[in-house]
Amino acid sequence: MGAKPHPQYKRSWKNLLLNKRYQLRFTLFMVGISAVLMAGLGVWVMKEANDATTVAKARVIGETCPKVPEVIEVPAMNEEAPVPMNIDEPAPADEPAAPKAGAKDAKKKEEPAPAPAPEEAEAPRQVKKDPQADFLTVKALWCTDAECKPEMAMPLIVKVKNCDEYVKKKLEDMMAVDALKSLSIPVIKCESGGEPYSVADAEPIHHATVQLEESSMTITPTLPTDFADRIVSHHTCEMRQASSIDSLEHGRLRILWVLAGTGLLLMAGLAVYGLKMTHKVAGPLFKVSLYFAKMRDGRLDKVYNLRKGDQLVDFYEHFKTAHAGVVQMERDDIERVKATIAAAEAAGMGDHPSIAELRTLLARKEKSVE
Repeated sequence: MGAKPHPQYKRSWKNLLLNKRYQLRFTLFMVGISAVLMAGLGVWVMKEANDATTVAKARVIGETCPKVPEVIEVPAMNEEAPVPMNIDEPAPADEPAAPKAGAKDAKKKEEPAPAPAPEEAEAPRQVKKDPQADFLTVKALWCTDAECKPEMAMPLIVKVKNCDEYVKKKLEDMMAVDALKSLSIPVIKCESGGEPYSVADAEPIHHATVQLEESSMTITPTLPTDFADRIVSHHTCEMRQASSIDSLEHGRLRILWVLAGTGLLLMAGLAVYGLKMTHKVAGPLFKVSLYFAKMRDGRLDKVYNLRKGDQLVDFYEHFKTAHAGVVQMERDDIERVKATIAAAEAAGMGDHPSIAELRTLLARKEKSVE
């Protein structure tokens, strides 16, 4: 008959913890060290990420968006009854002269005029000059399409593209020039440089001379042609900045989650690896303890080799050699006991009580080395 095949031992997750005290302590130590290192690394990385995010946000916020055009509503002055305007335009040469008034008309002129009504007899009210209204008028006429800040009796600094053309065009507007004179603004300067423009030397184009004795008017500011485009450009810039800031914040949080996930995976991997590695050490020790327990009970079973990948191979080989020596000593003792019993039986002392005890000892030793 062929030799009986040796049983194959395989590792299983049920028997992974053979020595709980040793394996768990070693594994928890490794996991604790890795957790401390990952926490330190995470704090440093997040500090750098927060600084980088703060700098990036500041750069995004620092980008200047186009300003929203300011629409200024100039308050209306006290409404008065319309007064006649004296226009000094000369009459055309070919226009016929007005017919002379007749005698009947002359009589009418000679008659005294009726007494005016009490309301008409009142003296004309004096219109007080409102500096705030003058400021608003200058802003409406000069600072709608350009950047400027009017001040009383101070030069008006204008910031706009093609500033010289803008100022020259405005100085041809009599209303714009009069608004400057109402604030005693002497000159106009372009922020980009160049020669200043004197308000006193401005010669607006006059098509007619209109004299207003007492009047009031409401100035409705005119919107620039690109008003809608500038509004859209301003809000588009703000939305782009908000989107960039949200993207930076999401990136910072993504780094945090990646660090946390990596740390958890690392600790879980180290825990599994620590248990498996300590199992390869605890396995041989556990097997040796089993053989010692059998030897204590008088059983000298065959010592099988370790599983593939187990540690403590040298230690186990020394134990295996010692176990084989003990087995050989037992076999030698069996041979001596057998010889003694045979000699006693040949001498006719087979029924002696000592020989009976030797037979019992022989049976126990033979059973231990089976």
